[in-house]
Amino acid sequence: PCSWKGVCGSKDGGRRGDWDVGKNNIQNYNISHNSYFHVSTRNWGDGRKYPELVLDKELDREEQAELRLTLTALDGGSPPRSGTAQVRILVLDVNDNAPEFAQTHYQVQVPENSPVGTLVVKVSARDLDTGTNGEISYSLFYSSQEISTTFELSSISGEVRLLKKLDFETISSYELYIDASDGGGLSGKCSVSIEVMDVNDNSPELTISSLTSPIPENSPETEVALFRIRDRDSGDNGRMTCSIQDDLPFLLKPSSKSATSPVFSSRVSYLFVFCYIVFFKNSLYDKIKVTTLKIIDFLSNFPFFYCCR
Repeated sequence: PCSWKGVCGSKDGGRRGDWDVGKNNIQNYNISHNSYFHVSTRNWGDGRKYPELVLDKELDREEQAELRLTLTALDGGSPPRSGTAQVRILVLDVNDNAPEFAQTHYQVQVPENSPVGTLVVKVSARDLDTGTNGEISYSLFYSSQEISTTFELSSISGEVRLLKKLDFETISSYELYIDASDGGGLSGKCSVSIEVMDVNDNSPELTISSLTSPIPENSPETEVALFRIRDRDSGDNGRMTCSIQDDLPFLLKPSSKSATSPVFSSRVSYLFVFCYIVFFKNSLYDKIKVTTLKIIDFLSNFPFFYCCR
C-alpha cells in the first residue's frame, strides 16, 4: 500500500514493464472508475510509456479515508494483452475541521446548597480529524475571577464542577464561555447559563424600629412599637406571616408592605410582656422576639366608702 497526499492536478508516476518491443510493448493505461483520479499515459525518452495518476478534485478523509483502484496496462498487439495492478490510496489527514460542540448553548439549574465538587454540567465537542488534529482540550475564556474561583472545568472531560458553595442571595446566575481547541489550533465555542436555585437557608429577620414604654393605661389605639420583618430567600421560601398571642390586649396593624406594628387596644394596669412570633411558611425557621412593655397606672378610678350599718 502507498500513502498519497495531493491537491487537484497532482500527479504520481510509476514504472510498468513489458518485455516486448515496438507496438507489442505497453501502449496505454487506464484506471477503474472513480470520482477522484484519472490516469494519463506519458512517454519516456526512449519511447517507453508510463502512467501518471492525476487528482481531479480535492480529497476528504472524513468522507473517504481510503481508495482502492485497479490500474490496467494495455499493449498494442492483436489481440491486445493486458496486465493489472491494485492501487491502494490512503488519504492523509490535514487539520481542516474545527471542534464542534453538541450544543452551542447549555442551560442548567443548581441548588444553592450543593456541596463542593458537585457536577454542574458536562459539555462535549467533536472533531472529525484524527491524531493530534482531533484531540480536544477544553478551557474557560472571558472568565471573571468570580467564575474561575467558583467553577472548575476539566480540560479533558469537559466536566464543570463546583469549587465553592453557592449563595442565591449573593449571585443568582452565572454565564460561562467554554472553548474547545484541537491540536492544530482550530477551536469552537459554547456558552453555559447556570441558574442558582433558592433553598430555604435563611431565617426571618425581625427588627424593632421603635418602642414606646412605659405608656398610660388609658391610651387605646396607641402605637407602642414598630418592627420590620425580612427574609432573604425568594418565592415561597421568603413568604412570612406575623402574629402575637391571642390573649393579649394588643393587635397588629400593617403600617406598610414591609412593616407591622402592634397597637395598644385596651386598658391594663400591670407590667406586661408580649412576644412577636414570625412564622416562616413551609419551614422550621420560626423567629420569636420577646419584648417587655410597662403600663403606667392612670388615676381613672376614685376612692369610695362602703356604707356600714
